[in-house]
Amino acid sequence: MPASRVLPYYERPAIRGGQEDALLITAAGLNQTYVSQDRSVVPALADVSLAVAPGEFVTIVGPSGCGKTTLLRILGGLLRPTSGTVHLLGRAVTGPSRNVGIVFQDPVLLPWRTVLDNVLLPVQVLRLDRQTYRARALDLLGLVGLKGFEGKYPHELSGGMRQRVSLARALVHDPALLLMDEPFGALDAMTREAMNLELQRIWRESGKTVAFITHSISEAVFLGDRVVVMSPRPGRIADVVTVELGRPRDLDLMASDAFGVYARKIRQALGPRGMLE
Repeated sequence: MPASRVLPYYERPAIRGGQEDALLITAAGLNQTYVSQDRSVVPALADVSLAVAPGEFVTIVGPSGCGKTTLLRILGGLLRPTSGTVHLLGRAVTGPSRNVGIVFQDPVLLPWRTVLDNVLLPVQVLRLDRQTYRARALDLLGLVGLKGFEGKYPHELSGGMRQRVSLARALVHDPALLLMDEPFGALDAMTREAMNLELQRIWRESGKTVAFITHSISEAVFLGDRVVVMSPRPGRIADVVTVELGRPRDLDLMASDAFGVYARKIRQALGPRGMLE
């Protein structure tokens, strides 16, 4: 694991200035439409533009069906937009990239593979040197709190532990960008809070850039340097809220007046049709 981390967005004044060369990923004018079975055109995204800086933690919140997952898939190169462009590290995104790691709501672990072998799956797919990345995988399992579970199988783990394996797997090939699609949505409230704390710690220690989709306003505020608020379908960016709360954040912060100010601002941006909680 690296000895030092990339300074997060809020600690680097140069990035607050908006210089293009300081950005990790940029999306410009994204539109996405689908054709339904009855051949009607369904708009999913409309003129979405977004830029994310290295080391930044951006959360994306919006009502169901507003195109959050569609946006994530486009950023990750899993879906071509109907129009618009995405650039990662200065290069156009035209398909899946080794520089992107993705964590979905379902951990999607292979039941016949051990924890360690599940983490090493991208190494196998990308044909990287297993022995070199095995050491990194073991380090990552330690980082996510699963040291000693390397030989266990998915059915022997709790839901939160399986999601930790998924997170280690997404990081094992050292991507520049980590995309997370409601990764804690299926967890109970207490486990979800614990995972939020763990993810914050892992992000700070790894220095990765994260784009995180959630339905939870409180989760978006707690984790994010900025909260991107999306409108009902077709998804547009209704507002971008910069969260100027100190790091690291603890759960008591959620009860503070300052936290409540951000949560109310996001609810107002969502409007009556987009209330989430």
